[in-house]
Amino acid sequence: MTNEEMIAELDLAKQQITSVQLALGASPPDGTVIDVTPGQSVQAAIDGAPVGATLRLAAGTYDGTLEIHKSLRFIGPNPPPLGSIATADCPVWLTAWAEQTVFIADDATDVTFTGIGCKQQNPDYELYVVRGRNVTFDRCVGLGDPTNGLRRGWRVEGKQIKLVGCYANNIFRPGRDTCVVGAWQDLDGLELDRNFFCGGAETIMFGGADSPAADRICKNIRITDCTLTKNPKWYAAGAQIKTPFELKSCEHVYMSDCVLEYGGIAEGQGAYLMVFTVRNQDGTAPWSHISDVLVERCRCSKGGGGINILGHDDQYDSGDLVGLTVRNCSFTEMNPDGPWADHAQGWYGSGRGVMFNGRPQQVTLEAITMEGVNMNSLGTFANTPNQPAGLTLRNWKYFTSEYGWKVDDGGMDVPPACANLQNLMPDMVYDITDHDPGAVGYPTGTLIAASV
Repeated sequence: MTNEEMIAELDLAKQQITSVQLALGASPPDGTVIDVTPGQSVQAAIDGAPVGATLRLAAGTYDGTLEIHKSLRFIGPNPPPLGSIATADCPVWLTAWAEQTVFIADDATDVTFTGIGCKQQNPDYELYVVRGRNVTFDRCVGLGDPTNGLRRGWRVEGKQIKLVGCYANNIFRPGRDTCVVGAWQDLDGLELDRNFFCGGAETIMFGGADSPAADRICKNIRITDCTLTKNPKWYAAGAQIKTPFELKSCEHVYMSDCVLEYGGIAEGQGAYLMVFTVRNQDGTAPWSHISDVLVERCRCSKGGGGINILGHDDQYDSGDLVGLTVRNCSFTEMNPDGPWADHAQGWYGSGRGVMFNGRPQQVTLEAITMEGVNMNSLGTFANTPNQPAGLTLRNWKYFTSEYGWKVDDGGMDVPPACANLQNLMPDMVYDITDHDPGAVGYPTGTLIAASV
């Protein structure tokens, strides 16, 4: 652990101690507590508060966008117990008709929200833009409108940001891309732990627009013990649904012990449950790349495909995908003809366990369970020169499919046979039998019981 990471952990511990003190009626270490009640201006309280003060918000709704430029703590009455996950029932709500309900500026350091709820009055706007340093959301709630949804929950563009024990729901829009948590620039250090996120064309996504410079792509991201899901009713409502988890340009990402649910076919997607596709989205960021990603012990279900991997952008110049490992992950309830299919248009999920294109490098998929029906292939591989380089496939428990291992414009192998794959990729490490145990250690139950 680096010095900066240790300092961030100490800061979080101090913030949690302060939250407990306030919940018990005690004063925080700096002694400055400002009580705010409905009808009062929270922004005025922010402007007048000394650095490091705590704003204690009484139950109620507070209207008006907030802009924060200093170290402050915000706490609602009776937050959920420390270590638990929030629910939709929150006593305090911040809301606004503005591009963001809350804007945390670059010069804001050490900002904490505990037990606070946030909404938007315009479904095409977002809840939070976070550009400060050492910003924590602890047992907080973010909600879109149940009918009209919301564009985005948290746009995270700062340093050392944490969402712990948070709950978000109804982040969706008919015909528009949406995201619960995401960014495309400046993020350096994000921890998502024990959260329930329901929504989004992509529930979590990094990339999706061009970063202004190579050193400003998103990096150092950690996602643990989270549920990334969607409401199945949104398919019929015309919401844009793509995937629970997508990376387009980022580096140093770790995800473990999560539940990922529901893929979709919006804008040509294949209803994949994980998407790792390098994109120089608007053609102005040729440095876009994906590197150093590890995903382990995750349960993925209810999609039309498993994993989509693209090694470099197929429309604009870009960097490469180098260094992706997915292990001890299960992919179940896959079917191209699921609720995501559009029968009238003849659009279906991909039906592929894994899709490889664009010459991804140093990809390892091991201890994988794949279960599905009506599936086209266990894996589809682009032909030369776009096949993977340095691929490792090991320990797969797999479904029976029409084409097995399929090479585009090439041969096919019925697993565990792999002769055509070995001819295509002589450097491939292949250790799959017809009796592999597959994934172990992933979550087997629901991480949080929540009504969607």
